[in-house]
Amino acid sequence: MSRAVGARFMAYAGHLRGRNLAIVPKRLIVQSWRAANLKKRDLDSILVLVFSKVRGGGRISMVHANVPDAHAASIRRGWEEYYWNRWRAYLRV
Repeated sequence: MSRAVGARFMAYAGHLRGRNLAIVPKRLIVQSWRAANLKKRDLDSILVLVFSKVRGGGRISMVHANVPDAHAASIRRGWEEYYWNRWRAYLRV
C-alpha cells in the first residue's frame, strides 16, 4: 500500500478497493473503502485510524463510517478476526 495521498489500493483479490484520502505519518490515516459486493447506490465507507502514544505503548483508535447496515455485522466481525486480533498478536512481541 502506498503512503501517498490519492494513491489507490486493492486487497483480498479485488474484493476491497480504496484510496488514501489523508496521511499524517505516525498520527493519522484516512481512506475510502469500497467492497465489491456493495450496491452502486451505496456510498464508499470511510476509514479513520488515529495513532497515539499512551503510557507503556501506543493506541490505535478507529472509526469506520458509511458502512451499509446490511454489512455492518460482518464487517465488525472481519475487523476483529482479520485486523485487530492479528495486530494484537504482532505487537505483543
